[in-house]
Amino acid sequence: MKKLIYILTAAALVQAACTNLDERVYDQLTADDYFDNFTEEDIPAALGSVYSDLRTLYAGDNVHTEGCWLYTNEETGDGWVTPSRGGSWYDGGIYQRLNNHTWNIDDAHILGNWRKAYAAINTCNRLMYEFGNADIKAESKEKLMAELHVARAFWYYVLCDMYGNVPLVTKYDVPKGWLPETAPRKEIFEFVVKEIRDNRSLLTEKGYGRWDYYAATMLLAKVYLNAEVWVGESYWQEVVDLCDEIIDSKKYSLDSDYKQIFVTENQNSPEIILAGCNDEIYDSALPFRIHLWTHHWNYRYHHDTETFFWGGCCATPDLANSYDPADTRFEDSWAEGPLYDNTGELTGVPGSPILCDPKDPKDQGLPLVYTRNIPIYNPGKPESMTGEGAGVRMNKYEIKKKAKNLLSNDFVIFRYADVLFMKAEALWRQNGKTADGTIVGLINDVRRRAFADFTSSKMLQVSQLDDERFLQEYAWEFCQEGHRRQQLIRFGVFTTKKWFQHEGTSEDAHLNVFPIPRDELLANEKLQQNEGYPRL
Repeated sequence: MKKLIYILTAAALVQAACTNLDERVYDQLTADDYFDNFTEEDIPAALGSVYSDLRTLYAGDNVHTEGCWLYTNEETGDGWVTPSRGGSWYDGGIYQRLNNHTWNIDDAHILGNWRKAYAAINTCNRLMYEFGNADIKAESKEKLMAELHVARAFWYYVLCDMYGNVPLVTKYDVPKGWLPETAPRKEIFEFVVKEIRDNRSLLTEKGYGRWDYYAATMLLAKVYLNAEVWVGESYWQEVVDLCDEIIDSKKYSLDSDYKQIFVTENQNSPEIILAGCNDEIYDSALPFRIHLWTHHWNYRYHHDTETFFWGGCCATPDLANSYDPADTRFEDSWAEGPLYDNTGELTGVPGSPILCDPKDPKDQGLPLVYTRNIPIYNPGKPESMTGEGAGVRMNKYEIKKKAKNLLSNDFVIFRYADVLFMKAEALWRQNGKTADGTIVGLINDVRRRAFADFTSSKMLQVSQLDDERFLQEYAWEFCQEGHRRQQLIRFGVFTTKKWFQHEGTSEDAHLNVFPIPRDELLANEKLQQNEGYPRL
């Protein structure tokens, strides 16, 4: 280990510390120098690769086709759909299979999410091995190792949620040829709980973009919130207690403006508990491109950006048409209406309506208008073709003027509004799904900022709260944030609810987890396929 030399680039420092420009630079250090002078202040830089891996949840060049946590968990739900438009966005039918729940063991999204998670786990295991054998002051090492344990636990939380029964790999220095066996979901659940409980008290109290004490506390609450689905055991009081710990700390609060949580410079929002840090200059290897996925390619002229767009995913009509007309979260989350050539570069006349290209003859001569409804041009065909303007587009994360093809907005993984919702849900379930003033009060605390005139008609009433309404409240507040599939499963309607072209007739619970990918089964004969899916 004395021969190891750690070289941390400027990009790694940016990924680790977001906007902290006071980090020490390590480009000419020997391993002895590095370890002898290592302090707690050096931990963010040392774990740069860990937080780079965290960004694979939502960022990357082709994650819309190869799979990432954000895209997969939203596309399989009732709020986000990617229809084919003018010959584009079919990509072998992957988006239709995800939204209609007909995925298979060969699909790229199934393999992509698996490999991203295990690559991140391998990073944690490697750093645990290297720093575990390094001569570092005990206190600094203890804190660094604790952060690694919680970071790794998060990825097992993701795997437990998406795949259920998965290999549990905790060592980097394994024998040549060693292959892991499948561990049952309960073992993964218990491992995640223990890792967080054993290590969260050692974490820094609050560190933006890092696994600090309160981010770990929220992660543990999330694990317990889903325990009834995952292992058949309920931990509602534990969820309440953990949420209260975050609430009572006074470290976080609801942002007064919903949109401010997602603006370009959103790092100062009091609501964000954990974020993935992004930078349009330094993050070209893992670009945050949610804006490209959704807007029409000529949106550039409407919004005056440097980048063109790809024109894919949008809101399902079911979600778009469900908002209260006075709910400002619709406008804050989705773009609706006609597009204009505000730059004058497309038509030569600034302010002129933009017309469809068209890619499909049915769009010939039509103004380009984002609509809530999504007509299907070829019913019965697998491509599910629709028009260029069909579907309101994702607009939650601010797209600044002159935006490039990657965003600097930090991606919100955990936020305070969800703490209030989790507490409300745990109390509601603990109370036999019977609402009271405390439960609806927590939800109304979040609803309040979405209405200019929050009168009794806009308040959630005790008599209105049931499974369907709770899910709607989650959708209106947290759309496009990566949690929808988990919410639908927890409320028992993931396979049975009808939306867009998802028929909602299946009650087959095996769809609540994804299959083990074919490539992984071929590479490791010890892996067991999840029930209901073919072995090979």
